[in-house]
Amino acid sequence: AAGPARGEAGPAERDAAVTGLELAALDEERVRVADGRRISALACTITEGALASGMAMRVDDVAEIAGVATLPAARRRGLGAALTATLARELLAAGTDLVFLSAGSDEIARVYLRVGFRRVGTACIAEPAALIG
Repeated sequence: AAGPARGEAGPAERDAAVTGLELAALDEERVRVADGRRISALACTITEGALASGMAMRVDDVAEIAGVATLPAARRRGLGAALTATLARELLAAGTDLVFLSAGSDEIARVYLRVGFRRVGTACIAEPAALIG
């Protein structure tokens, strides 16, 4: 479930949902990481494994942070905020001039505002026009 609310799903549900990754997808990701177009961050513990992750896609001096997610059972610990801040810090240190992201809700936007982002606009999803019959 999207959003910052805690839930029941945890490491066992994560492990049950993991499926085999295609080698072609892994190779493509490896190339993007190697050439600096993609960075990833992971929050984990020794006992629970991966609890939260996020990534950023960079093109020249602009980067978008995306896919920040935390297992529902691990929410409300600040992991998403920490990952977002870490990704932004790494991008800026690497010379990125503009770092942006889109929040899926006002609750999530508040997390991003707390780590230093400013709201400057709203992203929209395009939908096809209704057919006139």
